[in-house]
Amino acid sequence: MQSNALYLHVYQKILEGIRSFEYDENSPLPAERVICEKYHVSRATVRRALDKLKAEGYIYTLPNNGSFVRPQVFEQPLTKFYSFTDELKNSNIVIYNHIVEYELIRIDHSLAKKLAYPQGAMFHKLVRLRSAKEYPLMLETTYLPHERFHTIDISFLENRGSLYEYLRNTYGFHMDRAVESFRPVNPNARERDLLKIPTTTPCMFLERFSYENHSIIEYTLSIVRGDKYSFTVNLTL
Repeated sequence: MQSNALYLHVYQKILEGIRSFEYDENSPLPAERVICEKYHVSRATVRRALDKLKAEGYIYTLPNNGSFVRPQVFEQPLTKFYSFTDELKNSNIVIYNHIVEYELIRIDHSLAKKLAYPQGAMFHKLVRLRSAKEYPLMLETTYLPHERFHTIDISFLENRGSLYEYLRNTYGFHMDRAVESFRPVNPNARERDLLKIPTTTPCMFLERFSYENHSIIEYTLSIVRGDKYSFTVNLTL
């Protein structure tokens, strides 16, 4: 087999292992010596294959530590309102929801002031773990006023249900605008455990206020994995 065909063969085999999740995201690839022995090729051939994988964004290298599988990152433009579920569905990515917590609460003074509602007003509190494929992406806590949304069908939202779709279809929910802010955050132990991340993985904190007829109708706090999700803005003059 010619040298070009050899390195492309090794490249393709490793790529198949990445796409089939034989090699997990951020996990190390076998050492060059092991790959050489497995495919009966020279180290130069292996390095050409790894260089191609790196150039195409499938792997990254750490000095003196070898090559690692680069995680897939989901990109979200910020130039328009977005629904997490709807946006990723448009990219043919299946979204899974797990309801971590649901309760009907009376909001305290701090939350009432933030949301411009009376203290003690009844709100639905919904905590969901949002995932794409088998990777958790974000932990999302949403508050919805009980006076506007009398009941929430948790069974619909579990797994693949879209909250905005449910609110539109059930209550005629129409959002006028949304205000969202971002900042880096260190997730706590519970959040890291649910997101399945080590302490070294960066995260972003998102706070969203959604309005209907000039009133806050949804308040959402999200912890988003920084290694799996990015937000972009296209600025023009």
